[in-house]
Amino acid sequence: MNVFFYIIINIMLPIFLLAGVGFIVQRKFRLDTRTFSKLSIYVFVPVLIFTKVYEAEITIGLLATVFIYIMAVQAVLLIIGEGAARLLKYPRSKKKCFINSLIFFNSGNYGLPLTELVYKGDPLAYMGQIFIILVQNVMTSSFGVFQASSGSSGYKKALRDVIKMPFLYVIAAVVLVRALNIQLPQPVMVPLGYISDAFIAFALITLGVQLAEIRVGFNLRDMSVASVLRLVVSPLIGYAIVSMLGIQGVLAQSLILGVATPTAVNTAIIAREFDNEPDYASQNVFVSTVLSPITVSIIIYLLNGTA
Repeated sequence: MNVFFYIIINIMLPIFLLAGVGFIVQRKFRLDTRTFSKLSIYVFVPVLIFTKVYEAEITIGLLATVFIYIMAVQAVLLIIGEGAARLLKYPRSKKKCFINSLIFFNSGNYGLPLTELVYKGDPLAYMGQIFIILVQNVMTSSFGVFQASSGSSGYKKALRDVIKMPFLYVIAAVVLVRALNIQLPQPVMVPLGYISDAFIAFALITLGVQLAEIRVGFNLRDMSVASVLRLVVSPLIGYAIVSMLGIQGVLAQSLILGVATPTAVNTAIIAREFDNEPDYASQNVFVSTVLSPITVSIIIYLLNGTA
């Protein structure tokens, strides 16, 4: 029960306060939502990726383990999502958005602080979550963008949109910097740090702005299917895969918890940027986030019982 109230007060309340700021501002001033999307995609996310990779104490073995784990979880969710979308007879654009909502989860501003709470700064659990964030950002900026863009256009245009994404060049730049052991000067790192630290607040305010734009009422069936798959089925898949890979202890628990988080805010951002069912995407983020304290608390209890 203490964990449940901690999640409500220290994670959920700040999330909704920030989203509420965006909601109120959008209702009052009617801002251009695409401007928010472009700032996130072309400024905040690239800087976040660069600073996290630059600062992380990377262990190749751990990175490879997390990469294989995340790829496996996303592959299974992709297959399930394709099947569910066919059963629900979703049109192409909605299917793409639906799948993005399943395979991309809120590892940054939800998973990381949650891990710090549950595992009290355990370095293995913490680094596992850092690597999840890195893999998620790369996948969102590539496959996620391809999905969103191809939902409302052809595959050639979608591929061009992926190539335009700055993440490819950011990853190349930071890998080169680290390989050459280049120490970036403080005048460069300080502004990068400011932007990186501001990402969570900006992303949540952007979500609030998008929620204020929603005109269509919630479809209970759609929201129920997406939320159950994201919040319940995903951690079950995570449990099965860590067992198959032979991952044990704190790392196994933190990886399962990492894929139990709600739909990533970035899915709503790229949906807005590429006009791929933006209202539906924002609804998935909102509903899964509201329901997550219940499901995440149960998962934490079950994981502690296996410790």
